[in-house]
Amino acid sequence: MTLDIKTTFKDIEESDVNQETLLSFSISKGAITKSGKFIRSYMEELKSPGIRTVSEEEFREALLVLKQYRENHIPYLRFFSSLLESKLNRLQIFEQSIVSSRSKRLESIANKLVVRKKMRLAQMDDVVGIRVTLPNISILNQFLYDNADCEIVNSECVFDDFHTTNYILEPKEDGYRGVHQIFKCKTDENSYVKLEMQIRTKIQHEWATVVEILGSLKNVSFKAGEGDKKYLHFLVLSSVLFSIEEGAATVAAYAELTPAEVCARLNQLDKELQVIEMLRRFNSIPSPKNNVEAKYYLIQLDLNTHETTILPYNDEHDANEDYVKLEQIYQGSDQFDVVLVSVDDVNKIEEAYPNYFLDSNDFISRYNTLLMKYS
Repeated sequence: MTLDIKTTFKDIEESDVNQETLLSFSISKGAITKSGKFIRSYMEELKSPGIRTVSEEEFREALLVLKQYRENHIPYLRFFSSLLESKLNRLQIFEQSIVSSRSKRLESIANKLVVRKKMRLAQMDDVVGIRVTLPNISILNQFLYDNADCEIVNSECVFDDFHTTNYILEPKEDGYRGVHQIFKCKTDENSYVKLEMQIRTKIQHEWATVVEILGSLKNVSFKAGEGDKKYLHFLVLSSVLFSIEEGAATVAAYAELTPAEVCARLNQLDKELQVIEMLRRFNSIPSPKNNVEAKYYLIQLDLNTHETTILPYNDEHDANEDYVKLEQIYQGSDQFDVVLVSVDDVNKIEEAYPNYFLDSNDFISRYNTLLMKYS
């Protein structure tokens, strides 16, 4: 009988794992690479009949190695978060910033290995990640180019050859803007783990949030370029409008349009699609707030009732266990969304993850203001 993949992922997610201390990384690169190959091969072989090169036992063992590998990132994520907080405080912008972090689920990692066939597991940049949202482009640039005194760059535990991809200087074709930086945290003199930091302005965050919300409402991944091309066109044009407001580069294909032309096209599309009216109609009803400071928060959105529930956790194992259980329950349903996150302040959860509250009010307000300004 073929292994039940979903049950296997669930079992592995819920199994205990020993946390490693900072600068003590116990799994060799060879073991990580081998496990990634086994996971990819096993999942690919499930889709077609033929000779099995990876046994169920080898697949399970590979998942256990993957789980240990992911869990061993957590101390580095916490350490990196403390460096980030120190930098934000030194620049006196911590109170204006929103910081959140997450670790990628085992199933998501495995699926990415299948899609990215040439990627080795040890090369994956986003096993864990952190995001900082800043108030405006000026402060983002201040943060981005503060390297001489930067706590992160100057840390003895972080290699200084970090990689930056700036989607603000060159926005993606779909309108996405932000800065992605890949850092390498030392585990010993020669080894390291990768961490991804995403940096956005509030305007860029509002746009990215609406992409997620529209995707939830229309049950399609606009983020992945799927769905009605007219909605995708609306999203790109709204990104162009927001770029104009920030005095930043716009999507190359629309660079020749004047602000008034952008507004005219947006007005025409919105009359047909009623995007703004649809967004305005849907806001979730948050459950009574439990303002308990915790290490992790499980956010659950019910698209049937438009209710959002937040559960706090201090134990990572308990949080992950409940996360997996909910994903199992809601598997195959497009009416529920759930995510496990960490934020610097419980009161900033709605700002950090407005898409889980169907909250597009900031986007709508800015969109309408800019239409009046530039039309």
